[in-house]
Amino acid sequence: MLAMRRAAVATCLLLAGLGLCAESARACNVPVFRYALERWAPAPYEVLVFHRGPLSPDAQQIVADLRKRGRIDADDEAAAINLLVTDLDAAPSAAARKLWDASPGATAPWMIVRYPAFLGIDGDVWAGPLTRENVAAVMDSPVRRQIARDLIQGESAVFLLMESGNREKDEAAALLLKTQLAQLEKELELPEPTAGQWNDPVYDEKGPPKMRLGFEVLRLSRTDPAEQFFVKMLIGPAPDLLKGGEPVVFPFFGRGRALCAIVGDQLSADRIGEEAAFLIGPCSCIVKDQNPGLDMLMTVDWDAALEGQASAIPVVDPPPPTGLAAFATDPAKAATAGEDARRTSLIRHVVVAIICGFGLLTLIVLVWRRRRAA
Repeated sequence: MLAMRRAAVATCLLLAGLGLCAESARACNVPVFRYALERWAPAPYEVLVFHRGPLSPDAQQIVADLRKRGRIDADDEAAAINLLVTDLDAAPSAAARKLWDASPGATAPWMIVRYPAFLGIDGDVWAGPLTRENVAAVMDSPVRRQIARDLIQGESAVFLLMESGNREKDEAAALLLKTQLAQLEKELELPEPTAGQWNDPVYDEKGPPKMRLGFEVLRLSRTDPAEQFFVKMLIGPAPDLLKGGEPVVFPFFGRGRALCAIVGDQLSADRIGEEAAFLIGPCSCIVKDQNPGLDMLMTVDWDAALEGQASAIPVVDPPPPTGLAAFATDPAKAATAGEDARRTSLIRHVVVAIICGFGLLTLIVLVWRRRRAA
């Protein structure tokens, strides 16, 4: 438990960066979550590609696609994906060579994903062969798409519950989150806007999404094969978070930024309230790196999505329908399915009645024959 608490503290300190600014530095009454959504470009992750000699045509295309969608340099904030690609040939730098040596069993072409450089995190997020399947898993996942979609559509924050695997603990944590956040939506209030402070005021109801106060709860299984990169990215700064066997909560805001990690006995109604109040409160600093949080690697064109381009909003596949739920979107089909079910049930009862009647008749005949024989 002590190691878990230390991990949580370390994560929150890391996510806090240089810490919150002083109250006197307050620049506006724009809520933190809204200012971050509109103005804080996510920090770039670095993808290092190791190989000896020319890459195969397929590998060359993979790298070219990553370069096309990623950033030209660390200051490029116009790219759709917050990543930088570094193609390393047979003579990498000493630092890159050290990273290669630290990857047991590595075979070229090899890919290593690193946290944003300014954080100074020594460990890698992920390392593995350069394949289309691995690149797809690194760049995107269903839970990341859902988080981004919720934030783009106006949720103030998404509280992500990383499940422990203990059903009782996970359900208790989920109930606490949903109950407390529903209450906070009624109790908290957005700060009053400062008139004339912005040329493009965030309180303009014409701009997407409409300003509102709302929280969402999502759940993440730490064993989900599709989310393994995301899990590693979340716990990388403090791997001890998972050692206690407790659910961990990450509040997300802005453009896919995790505010902190809440684990174990830290997860309480008061703590949830503190984080929610900070996110909907007035922005205390306009400098992103002086605010708490750790950006996630997400394949999202945030600017295009916020400009109202529907194609830029992440698509989340709904779970496959089962049983009569498959007809839920079509009343006619639902009615037909119900009628078919009733008809089948009636036929089944008729058949059973016939069989029972035949059996009874057979028994009567047998008894009658025995009496005559006697």
